Amino acid sequence: MKKVVLIAVLFSMVTLSAKAQWFDFSQNAYDATIGLNLGMVGYHFGNGQIDKTYSDFGGGVSASLLGVYADFIYQSPEHRWDRKVTQAQYDDHTALAINVGYKVPVLPWLNIIPLIGYSNETTGKTLGNSIGVDTESHSIYHDYNVEHRYNHFNYGVGLSVKPIKWLEIGGVCSASAIYGNVSVNLMKFKD
Repeated sequence: MKKVVLIAVLFSMVTLSAKAQWFDFSQNAYDATIGLNLGMVGYHFGNGQIDKTYSDFGGGVSASLLGVYADFIYQSPEHRWDRKVTQAQYDDHTALAINVGYKVPVLPWLNIIPLIGYSNETTGKTLGNSIGVDTESHSIYHDYNVEHRYNHFNYGVGLSVKPIKWLEIGGVCSASAIYGNVSVNLMKFKD
């Protein structure tokens, strides 16, 4: 046991003498990012298993300022933007996840982001005979009526790397979503 303690003390002394810049929170003073998220949203862990009943591909946005991170990812109903007008009512679902966290700069090029947040899934019907027009994209959409909503506490972790000083590439794995992220640091982009 004494040998293990001695080796641990020696190892920590070597690590401290290496002058590594671990956990340099001053990096967050130059953090102002905006990015896009793409990935899977809508599953959740329960009873030791993953429930993928409502999971599907989704998209969203992320932003951070001074190390405080927030993101959003959403999956819309499958038949909402269907161009076909019909009397059918489609069984559809949605899912979303909203997270907040704080960037912990492990190394100058690596951040770990503990996250907490909210997620939900809804089930309902998309009405094939209802028509609305999106004035910005000039496309039609169908109404989606929510029948059930399942709310969850969301938690997870994110990881981001900086291959270039103004670009961050990362990923998030949480209790209800797994997705990738590409962000631009606006404060370092101008340099």
